[in-house]
Amino acid sequence: ENATLKTFWPSARRLIKGDMELELYFYNECGFSQRVLNTISNLGIGSKIIKKNIRENANYEKELIDLCGDGQVPTLKIDGNPMRGSEEINQFLVDHFLN
Repeated sequence: ENATLKTFWPSARRLIKGDMELELYFYNECGFSQRVLNTISNLGIGSKIIKKNIRENANYEKELIDLCGDGQVPTLKIDGNPMRGSEEINQFLVDHFLN
């Protein structure tokens, strides 16, 4: 039981502090990507998220395909784990960054 607490609490603290490594795969012509970008702007957290436009950088698209098997955007990578879907991503961002 103690081993579980030791592994759980550091990650819980990181989530609470907002120290996650966040990367957003998107492209500007995608309406769903725009929804997420608007949420990021409204929350004032643009500096906390690395934005990767897959239409402007082929390497970003390759990263996304390697991560998820396709090029679907928006995809938010949270500490290496993908989250997909604008509603889910927006809810996550609001839950973690709205003061």
